[in-house]
Order: sequence, then C-alpha cells, then structure tokens
Amino acid sequence: MRQFLTLLVIVAFLPLAGLAQDKAVSAKPGAVAKPQTTSSALVVAPAAGATAAAIVWYDFDDGLKLSQKTGKKIFLEFTAKWCGYCKRMHATTFKDPDVVRMFADNYINVSVDGDSQDTLNIDGLITTQKAMTREWKVTGYPTYWFVTPTQEKLASITGYRPKEALYDILDYMKDETYKTTKFEDFMKNKQLKGN
Repeated sequence: MRQFLTLLVIVAFLPLAGLAQDKAVSAKPGAVAKPQTTSSALVVAPAAGATAAAIVWYDFDDGLKLSQKTGKKIFLEFTAKWCGYCKRMHATTFKDPDVVRMFADNYINVSVDGDSQDTLNIDGLITTQKAMTREWKVTGYPTYWFVTPTQEKLASITGYRPKEALYDILDYMKDETYKTTKFEDFMKNKQLKGN
C-alpha cells in the first residue's frame, strides 16, 4: 500500500515537473505561465491534502480561457520588474503555503507587466500588456483585481499585503461573501469563530 501511495504521488507530480522545466510554474514578477494547449488539462493540481509548491501565473489571455473553463475567479496582478513592493510580495506573501493553497483551490492567477510590449489576444482583441495596464487605469504597482470569468471587475486592492491580510481578502472574495457581507463584518465573524 505504501508503495502504491508513493507511486501515486510521483505520478501526480510528474506533470508539475514538466511545467517547471517549461518555466510555467513561477513565483517571480513578470514571469508568466504559457500552458501547453495540446494536453487535456492545463494545470495539474496537487493531490488532496498536498501542499502546492508555487503559484502558477498566466498571461491574461491564457488565464481568462482557463477561468472560463474552470469557473474560478481571476486574481489579476499588475506589476513591473522594477517594483519593490511587487518583488516583496513575491518573496514573502506569495510564498506562504496557506496563500499558495488558497490560490490553487480558488483562483486563476494572472500577471500583467505594465511595462511589457508582449501581445495578448483577448477574445480576438489584440493588445499589449502595457496597453492593458492603461486601459485598467492602473496608477501604481502592485495593483490587484478580482475578476469573474466573464471579465466583470469585482474589486481591487493596491500595495504590499502581508500574508495574513491577503489570505483574509482571498477568503472573503472566493465564495462571493462580498455580495451579502461587508469586509469588516466578515472579519468580526471570523474573529468570533476563532479563525
């Protein structure tokens, strides 16, 4: 039985090893995933109870397609290579195992470099990451948006967030609690429950 479980874990993580070699798994700002479109699954999630190794970041066009396929909301990061707080988020908050797991279970992570001329094909509209940043009226980095699979903008946050603060925001946004409960009330309820 032990050998079977070991084999199962190895088989489950083999696709992740391939993604890492293709630089699809990334925790660096500006580095984004380009999932292989020839496979039937774009991202392989770790086995239940396992810890995700790193956040998978996509370009907006690829992330949007995956969001529409899975029904998960998009966590959209606007960043720049020179941004100090962006680097700090990637070095600390985005490496926290609880934050990584929250993202893996509930969101499609998209990174847009506000200085990049790399092109995006968003439902037939050709644009650049830089132009998209202007269209979203981003005035500082990092800026994060919560977006539905239909591209509805739900809410944005800006600046550095410690892991506990970001986790609470992710928890609040994931199940559409924001539609019926103010964030302050959500946090009070969470504290009363001891979470």
